[in-house]
Amino acid sequence: MFLLFCGSTPAATVESHGWMAHPCRSSDVGKLSVAALPPSQLPPAKNDLGTVCSNMPSSARQLDQHDPLSRFRSEFHLPPGKIYFDGNSLGLLCRQAEDAVLKALQQWKSLAIEGWTDEEADWFHLVERIADQLCRIVQAPANSITLAGSTTLHLHQMLATLYRREDQRCGILIDGSAFPTDRYAAVSFLQSLGRDPAQCLIEVPRDSSGYLQEQDVIRALQTKVQMAVLPSVVFTSGQLLNLQQITTAARDNDVRICWDCSHSVGVVPLDLTELQPDAAIWCTYKYLNGGPGAVAAMFLHPRWHDLSPGLAGWFGCEKSRQFQMEEQLVPAEGAGRLQLGTPHILSLAALSGSLRTIEDAGIPELRRKSLQLTAFLRELIQQQFGTTGFQIATPDEDERRGGHLAIRHPRARAISSILRQRGFVPDFREPDLIRLAPAPLYTQFADCELIIAAIREILDSDLDLTQSPAQQVT
Repeated sequence: MFLLFCGSTPAATVESHGWMAHPCRSSDVGKLSVAALPPSQLPPAKNDLGTVCSNMPSSARQLDQHDPLSRFRSEFHLPPGKIYFDGNSLGLLCRQAEDAVLKALQQWKSLAIEGWTDEEADWFHLVERIADQLCRIVQAPANSITLAGSTTLHLHQMLATLYRREDQRCGILIDGSAFPTDRYAAVSFLQSLGRDPAQCLIEVPRDSSGYLQEQDVIRALQTKVQMAVLPSVVFTSGQLLNLQQITTAARDNDVRICWDCSHSVGVVPLDLTELQPDAAIWCTYKYLNGGPGAVAAMFLHPRWHDLSPGLAGWFGCEKSRQFQMEEQLVPAEGAGRLQLGTPHILSLAALSGSLRTIEDAGIPELRRKSLQLTAFLRELIQQQFGTTGFQIATPDEDERRGGHLAIRHPRARAISSILRQRGFVPDFREPDLIRLAPAPLYTQFADCELIIAAIREILDSDLDLTQSPAQQVT
């Protein structure tokens, strides 16, 4: 396999070069079509780019030229002078989201309070319209998704709604490398019930390779656990768990499971109708490009639609009776009963626009290109950094890999800081992790070659990597 890098060539000149790079070996033929769903659950692809490596062009430039999603890059506002690899923290602004916000502002300007009831604006039902979009994207039953606030708030709602106070099993299961807010929410919820988190918060540890093993999770489900909050994709390593295997095991052990899908929705195919978890939550500002702090989403399986919401608010009321201002809450149909206060219209407007772009592209195509991009990055890293202290922290197998590639290096903080100084935007996580998240809607294969070439130059330079400024992470 042959690679040619052009040193510190500025990003702006990438189009003038055709670096040779073979993103996959002959043994990888057919592998890139593997997704989180069985092939039978995927809609037909628009073409077979990425499904057979032997048919793929050999250079990054050719891959970009033959990319069926390339037309979407111009739909995004790319940070000037930057090459962006942080879409798993904050997706970029697309034109449909921008237009939707401007339209909502104009409605506010011209309609004022009547924006809630105007036939076209109809802010009163905006949450339900966006929930319908999300139901299509994650293949969920009608009325099973709603939006109310942040992912953290939604987790509190799910705990308050689904946790059984009378159950002798007090345990809430999380993974040992859980995103901190999951842990904080579970601990505070248990404390609110007067239960000891030291006894009732159960953790599944990572194995010696840094991964969660499904069999370890399943064994934990057979203990004193009654509810589980687990990530579909581990936010550090990018490991994609076997959702069906774990969900089935949870159901077999009468454990209610809530999947945190923040790092999968928009880049990994999900079929919540087929999966049938009890609940799921996710943010919308990563691969869905809903904007900073965008309103999050939550899924509640129809079998629990008769439960009273653990946390109640007036927007969780049946729509036809909401303005009757009754003393007793009459819950809305389906997951809508989990809504709380008045929704954030401007944030929802941006999300409604960005979801149209997601639907235009199609989840199967997004997954296909995402796998290509991360496989391409992996090949470049293995060729360039075999003996330089780098370790790929993300599983190799497509069916175990989410949307980003994580690499470990003792000087990761310094490398990440220098990359940002040079116009690249990776993501650093303590103590030694760099996450590269190529977003299939706007990342080019040439971007992958450029960032790896930049890392190679940093390592080959005389720069002191033992000293690096404090770097805030997002």
